[in-house]
Amino acid sequence: MAMTRIQLARRIILGAALTGVTLLAFLHQRTQGMPSIDALDPFGGLETLLKFVAGGELMKRIEPGTIVLFGAVIVLGLVLSRFFCGWLCAFGALQAVFGWLGKKLFRKRFSLPEKLDSSLRWTKYPLLAAIVALTWRAGDLVIRPYDPMAAYGHLSAGLAAVWEEFAVGLVFLAAVMLLSALYGRVFCKYLCPLGALNAILGRVPLFRIRREESSCVSCLKCDRSCPMGIEVSKAEGVDSPECIACLECVSACPTEKETLATTLGGKALKPRSILWIGLGIYLAAAAAGLGLGMLRFAPASLAERAAAGSLKVDDIRGSFTYAQVAKAFGVDLESLYRELGVDPTKVPPETMLKDTGKLAGIAGFEAESVREAVARLTGTKPPGGKDGGGTAPKAGFALEGAMSVRDIASGIGATDEEVLSKLGLPADMPADRPLRELQGRYHFTMSELKARMAR
Repeated sequence: MAMTRIQLARRIILGAALTGVTLLAFLHQRTQGMPSIDALDPFGGLETLLKFVAGGELMKRIEPGTIVLFGAVIVLGLVLSRFFCGWLCAFGALQAVFGWLGKKLFRKRFSLPEKLDSSLRWTKYPLLAAIVALTWRAGDLVIRPYDPMAAYGHLSAGLAAVWEEFAVGLVFLAAVMLLSALYGRVFCKYLCPLGALNAILGRVPLFRIRREESSCVSCLKCDRSCPMGIEVSKAEGVDSPECIACLECVSACPTEKETLATTLGGKALKPRSILWIGLGIYLAAAAAGLGLGMLRFAPASLAERAAAGSLKVDDIRGSFTYAQVAKAFGVDLESLYRELGVDPTKVPPETMLKDTGKLAGIAGFEAESVREAVARLTGTKPPGGKDGGGTAPKAGFALEGAMSVRDIASGIGATDEEVLSKLGLPADMPADRPLRELQGRYHFTMSELKARMAR
């Protein structure tokens, strides 16, 4: 059967989404100011909003525009259920590519036993709840080291670099792609937290696919075409939370009597109308974000912010170079290197900050260390509003998983030993590693450390 125009359009749109995200992630590794993979994922909008509500700050890795994209997904979820999953999700497109390859290789699509499949589909809901709870408590991207999309977005940095930071995520990515080749979209079906959120929003009964039983010829083409494994041929109407509004079943139906019809608010609409409504919502949100200056594919440079008088040490990102930071803040480059304990012969001025650890052999080095150093050199307020002096937290101080013991000590004017003692951590714990990387090894949670710091 020839591919319909609507399905050709869907493949083109998904291909563009995957290509765009891949290209931007590649450029992030090589070009100053490009958004990271974390900022390209709409789910990051929810995570940064949780941190803002809990502590009044946005996550450093997430751009304000990500919140705009997340808002668009919310509206889409209410109006068209999981339309984002079926038409716009880059990771869904990547799974579809492997699903297509698997079908070509094995000449069939495998399926799990019905009871196991049904049980596994509930997994994404407690996973969503756990991520929300942990993000609220830690104020950080808690799933980042385990996120297969984050691992994918850093592949252009080289497998060694990805393995060092995203070992679990990389294994997870390989497993998801392999299983998608066998079973199709396994992450979407069983594990995607954004898919779970959209499925919950999709309980608002606006978009549905209606089936007319009297004209159905029971050919089962709709069942075979569904990438989510929904038995369309047995339903009076497709109202499953698993439906990603891809319209594959509607396109596959061979009858000429609209046995499967797309409806919105109970009114039948042509599939192309559903497409234009979905794209219109998402593109309108993107246009609004661009107009408000929130959505940018290349954040304002340090020089631009300095010229506008809005430059803060919090603006320093890992994609900026040492030369750019020194020039923008008016600090001596040699003094900056000395303050950080970095050898300029190993890390030239044109090096991006995020590459410091790899070049200088400093484990766990992050842009937060540069923010702290610039704050000390310029005598300005440190990142997060931290002030020095004593081991008690000052007004505005916010303990984060991205901080190391040394960062905390520098921020509150204490020694590494005093911070370790106050937080109840072992004296031999590495002082230069981010706390989030050490939680499993030393058996603590960020909520416990925050409570101890507040004493």
